Amino acid sequence: MKIFRKLILFLATMPLVSLFSCTDEEGEGGKAKISGIVYKVLDDGDIAKNGDDYSFVRDTVAAPDIDVFVIYGDDQEDVYDDKIKTSHNGKFEFKYLREGDYSVYACNDDDTYVMRTAHCGKKGTTEVEPIYIHDGKNTGKSAVVGDVKILYASLYDDDDDEYVPAVAVRVYIRALGQMAVSDTRTDNDGSYYFSRLEPETDYVVWVEAEQRKNGIVKAYTDTVSTGKAGEIVKSGVLKAKVY
Repeated sequence: MKIFRKLILFLATMPLVSLFSCTDEEGEGGKAKISGIVYKVLDDGDIAKNGDDYSFVRDTVAAPDIDVFVIYGDDQEDVYDDKIKTSHNGKFEFKYLREGDYSVYACNDDDTYVMRTAHCGKKGTTEVEPIYIHDGKNTGKSAVVGDVKILYASLYDDDDDEYVPAVAVRVYIRALGQMAVSDTRTDNDGSYYFSRLEPETDYVVWVEAEQRKNGIVKAYTDTVSTGKAGEIVKSGVLKAKVY
């Protein structure tokens, strides 16, 4: 009978032992919180020129209704353990967490992600750094800028020849080895830009000029390599000559 009573007592205490043995792991079931905010950086590839400097025109706004993911523990090979959507002002909060290490992240428009890490105590709120995700057709892309100058060669006196900014001239670009061509026009300073380009890729840019004396269209080209994602590379000056 004594042996039977000891066996019943042992079986009755097993769930409690199992329960308490898991409380030191990260996850739900505690009194801690993780909170933060997600901002969306809108980038469709517009470029602003300030003197000789160029920069992408981007707009940063709070990001509502965005999925934010959390990973319990420091094993970032997991996809995620839970997710929540940001509120109307871009804020999020994961509640009822146990003490430990966590990772939270949100995804860019090109499926890359931005991650923040946090350590929670037994209770209280841990605030993570703001998460900035990129959205728009220029996300993960590069750009090329440049200038076009044209020389209208005098038929009578070469001393009057001078290269001047080529205004409203059409400029073309294509990746080396590819057939697809994009085009744009120069502004009032003879400048042009192409955005939404593949990073670290070789491109050829060119202008075409019809010769006055014979009507032949001549192309003036330059080869340029784009930089890393988010970089703007300046091409050499395209110089066209018209006789």
